[in-house]
Amino acid sequence: MRILVVSDVHANAPAFEAVLHDARRRGFDGALFLGDLVGYYPFANECTALLHELAPMAALLGNHDAVMLALIDGGDGSDQHEESVVVEVIARQLADIEPSAIECLRAFSDEAEGDRWQAAHGAYRRQFEYLSTLANAQANLPYLRAPVGLVGHTHVPKVFASVSTEDGELWRTVPFRQPHGHYRVPPRARAFLNPGSVGQPRDGIPAASYAIYDDAQQSFYVHRVEYDIGRVQRAVAECGYPSSLGVRLTLGR
Repeated sequence: MRILVVSDVHANAPAFEAVLHDARRRGFDGALFLGDLVGYYPFANECTALLHELAPMAALLGNHDAVMLALIDGGDGSDQHEESVVVEVIARQLADIEPSAIECLRAFSDEAEGDRWQAAHGAYRRQFEYLSTLANAQANLPYLRAPVGLVGHTHVPKVFASVSTEDGELWRTVPFRQPHGHYRVPPRARAFLNPGSVGQPRDGIPAASYAIYDDAQQSFYVHRVEYDIGRVQRAVAECGYPSSLGVRLTLGR
């Protein structure tokens, strides 16, 4: 089964549209959304409609999604320990959010599992931990119940893979710096696979990032897609969002 894996859309509809167009051209059998549909950019309702159309087999709760639900339920978002700009933007999005979008967020799960994979937004030891370093990967391996862990949250496409030997665990880290990348999980290995971010890449490459995971072949294909960044930057300015959010899209940071 070829699974489209998308994460960290962050209300960036132009990027999400470009990713879905590219993915449909390549072909997939099902989809998995790893969380953070809202936050940062002004197209939360549009992204909800795109996710609904995609009809993923599972959709996970991201930390920004959790902040929005906390605000809806009368909190101030402080219990999520997010930066002030995150809470500020999500509070603004609430003024225009449609009931269908809120219903969508409430249906998100904390984790999901398939025959050979386990998915989380951030990590397995703690829900919103950043699985961004080898040390994080090593600490989370005991909590992985499947050969493959599909994770997002870091906004950086990367693989951490481990093989158990007589001398202990041997680890390999694989970043994806090209427009198209591929990693096949070796037999008896266990790996964390991150598709990067659709809506706000942070590896210095502005193009939206997503992946297709072939669970039969144990192959992970990462693809980068160009989209209309200027459209998002204009919307950021028109909505009065912090200008830094538009600037960072050009930088891929």
